Amino acid sequence: MTQDLPLFDLMTSPDALDETADVEWWTDETEIPDSFVLCLRVPGGRVLLTYWYAELHEVIFQTPADSEAAAAERNTRLFDHYSQGLEWNEVLDNGFGKTYERADQQLFAMWSYTMDYTTIGTADYMDARRAAASS
Repeated sequence: MTQDLPLFDLMTSPDALDETADVEWWTDETEIPDSFVLCLRVPGGRVLLTYWYAELHEVIFQTPADSEAAAAERNTRLFDHYSQGLEWNEVLDNGFGKTYERADQQLFAMWSYTMDYTTIGTADYMDARRAAASS
């Protein structure tokens, strides 16, 4: 399943999506102005793509693996793709999941080991989410 999981490049427009993408739903009802979410069906689950100002800023892989080894293999592939050769630093382990920051502080990652979902996103979008939540 890991090799079948599609990868998406951040900061690309929705036009960059493969025309065969299996869109399950979409919404512009988000807490962040000028953003919308597409939900795609993919092998093993779903992927949520969040676009903000018409660029991809967050990818949530809702693709639980059937074993710890498979989850580790999937996360290695995801972290390698989004690292662009930079290291990921673990910032927090709260007992439900781990939060990471890429060495250049431009991207964050979260892995929920309770649900086995992995999120990768831009620091700018995370800052906008925090600001929206506090207002």
